[in-house]
Amino acid sequence: MVADLNEIAAFAQVVRSQSFTRAAASLGLPKSTLSERVARLEERLGVRLLERTTRSLRPTPAGSAYYERVAHVVDDLEEASTEVAESHGAPRGLVRVGSSQLAARVFLLSVIDKFARRWPEVDIDLVTADRRFNLVEEGLDLAVQVFAPAENVVVRPLATAARVCVASPEYLAEHGTPHTPEDLRLHRCIVTATTATRLRQATWTFSGDGREHAVTVRGRYVVSSIELAAQAAVDGVGIALAPTLTCAEEIARGRLVHVLDRYTAGSTELLLVHPSTRSLPHRVRLLADHIAQSFRDAPALPGMTKLPGVAPEPSGRAGRRQRKGP
Repeated sequence: MVADLNEIAAFAQVVRSQSFTRAAASLGLPKSTLSERVARLEERLGVRLLERTTRSLRPTPAGSAYYERVAHVVDDLEEASTEVAESHGAPRGLVRVGSSQLAARVFLLSVIDKFARRWPEVDIDLVTADRRFNLVEEGLDLAVQVFAPAENVVVRPLATAARVCVASPEYLAEHGTPHTPEDLRLHRCIVTATTATRLRQATWTFSGDGREHAVTVRGRYVVSSIELAAQAAVDGVGIALAPTLTCAEEIARGRLVHVLDRYTAGSTELLLVHPSTRSLPHRVRLLADHIAQSFRDAPALPGMTKLPGVAPEPSGRAGRRQRKGP
């Protein structure tokens, strides 16, 4: 029995995308055509490969075993086709990038602009949000984010920034200065929507005095981004816990005060994440490498320490470095 490669590729993309709709969009095919190809493959093999319900789609045990055997074959064929096509011309097509709002503002927009000038036939969509991106579910090719990914993806650490507690001089003059992390319970704290519970609370963890302090603070003000938290602190709204990248300049100008400076509050890591380079189109691989190299070459941003990062993967399966979610 000879399997049809179009049917196998259709099945593999459905499993990767966990959706016929997303898989059809990725392959540029009508959803009905994709469904027919998978159905023919199931008929050819004499076994059901996918479990379909109104709310979910997942491979059957037989489908999972089959996918494990054929996925790398499909990857090899796609990679070979991409490399041959792009070796005879400039990269072209769409790259969808997710980014934290802060990273987009302070460096990514200019980096992408330089890439677009060099490769004018590559279109780029930039989606910004201060949250963890799910590349598959959101149809993204890569992301620059501060949250550990929930998927099995390649992670390239770009930089790290210490987190600090900050408040305006005006706020501290009116409400007093906290001297221990536990004092924060008596203050108006500013928390982000990504860390706040339904009770508008967040747990801030500090190290000092030879022990760890985990303090639950209530956010009278809940904001949607880290940058807004730092700006709210400048405006005297309350005390914020923010990466030094967002507030180093304001501290230097005296508009913010670093409180609880005898304690450390951990750090925020900026990550570049993307699927294994084995399955990356050439244009996506070029942009990922361009972002990583541009960040390494650029002057260090205030309050941030650059990391050596992870080198691009070799095209073979050996040497793959991936990180799973938290």
